[in-house]
Order: sequence, then structure tokens, then C-alpha cells
Amino acid sequence: MNAIQTVTAAALLAAGAATVAVAQTPTQANPDPSAASSPHQRQATNSGTSEAPAMNGANPSAASTPHQHETMRTASKEDTEAAMTAGANPQTFVTMAAEDGMAEVGLAKLALKKSSNNDVKQFAQKMEQDHEQANDQLSSIAKSKGIEVPQKLDAKHDAMMKSLGAKSGKAFDQAYAQHMAKDHSKAVALFQGAAQSSDADLAAFAKKTLPTLQEHKQLADNLNASVGTRTASAEDKGTGMSK
Repeated sequence: MNAIQTVTAAALLAAGAATVAVAQTPTQANPDPSAASSPHQRQATNSGTSEAPAMNGANPSAASTPHQHETMRTASKEDTEAAMTAGANPQTFVTMAAEDGMAEVGLAKLALKKSSNNDVKQFAQKMEQDHEQANDQLSSIAKSKGIEVPQKLDAKHDAMMKSLGAKSGKAFDQAYAQHMAKDHSKAVALFQGAAQSSDADLAAFAKKTLPTLQEHKQLADNLNASVGTRTASAEDKGTGMSK
């Protein structure tokens, strides 16, 4: 009798344990968000915040912010301030304006030779004409005052010419347009500084030339935007660069 009771009790205990296990199974099967998430995600969940920090990795599209686009076509504040300060010094102004002017003409001739984009060619043609005229006027004023005028490009401008000269097609167009936009930001600042020069003749020349440079800057910005847009459109259609 005791043996029967013992067996019966054991059977009842086993059945009870099985019932408890079955009852607990759904709870254990459900995934635990904290266990399935990373340590960082558990911390974010516990603090009631979203998982925004997990998106801090490099994102190529996010890198193209309006500020970054602006820096692609505008010289830095430090560069423009330095140019404006340099412009107030007669000798420094003549040196920088002459070297920049020679570079503008050289790049314009390069663009007319290498580019097949009509907008780039038209812009380059205007740059060549306007800057050759300004270069001649500046040289004449400087020589009358005994101020030395550079006759060839310095190392910085020469290296830039070679760098652009090594490019071709739409890569050249984009690099040329971007350089023109940035360079004219500094040129405008340089001539604004020269307009306040103690040398009356150089100040008058700077004031006379400044509106032309400001026009160049606007045209360069437009060209920079146009070349980038057209290049993207051409690539989307699987064609060559738009003319």
C-alpha cells in the first residue's frame, strides 16, 4: 500500500511540474528587448531616449550639408580677412593681384582648350578678357610708382595650374568652376582692402575694378552650381557630360 501511495505521489508531482513548465513556456519564448539589444540600446531603452546615437556613423549623403556646399564655393573667413588686410598694403596688393590675375588668364586659356562645356567656355572667355585688361592697368599704375610687378606665377599658382591641367572632361569643369568661385571670394576681399589703400591711384583702381570682380564671383557661383547639376543629370541618364 505504501509503495502504491509513493508511486501515485511521484506521478502527481511530475504532472504538476510539467503543467508549470507548459504555463511558463510562452513567457520564456517571448524575446526580451533588453536581452536582444546591444548594451547601448539597453541604455537608451532604460533612459527613455531614442536610438539616435547609433546613427553617428559615417554617412556619405549626410556629409553634404548646406554648410559644406557653401565651403566648396566660398573662401574661408580667415582667407578673406587675410586678403582684405593684404590689400591695404600697396606692394602686397600689387603682388597678389598680379599673380592672381595671371593665374585667372592662364586658367581661362586652359578651360577654353580642355572643356567642351559651352557655359565653361563662355565664362572662361570673359575671365581672359577682363583679367588681361585689369592686369595691364595694374601693371601700368605699379610701374609708374616704382612698385615691382611679378612677371610669372609663384609656386602656389603654378602647382594649381598643373593640378587642373592634369584633369579632363567633367572633372576639369567641376574643379575649374569650384576654384573660380573660391578664388573670386578672395579677390573681392583683396580689392575691398585695396580700396582703402593709402595710395590714391591704387585705391581708385581697386574701386573701379571691384564691381567687375563681384560680377565674376556671381557668375562663378552660378557656373559651379550648373556644372555640378548637369554632371549629376548626365550620370543619371548614362550619357556624357551635358554641353
